[in-house]
Amino acid sequence: MITYKYTKEDKLKRRESTMLNDDICKLRDKLNKSIENQEDYAITYKLSVELDELIAKYYGLGEKTKKI
Repeated sequence: MITYKYTKEDKLKRRESTMLNDDICKLRDKLNKSIENQEDYAITYKLSVELDELIAKYYGLGEKTKKI
């Protein structure tokens, strides 16, 4: 039997990861609607940049978790 011991830090990272994932999904939907509705390019571009930043933050969090 394998027992896993999670620290408070691990739980916080998982919670942050889940929150980031939710934010990514919401922003991706917003970006897709912007594209479908042919909104102004500046709006679509801004949403795209924000999404890229969230994705980078999400993967950066994953890298930090792997190093522990």
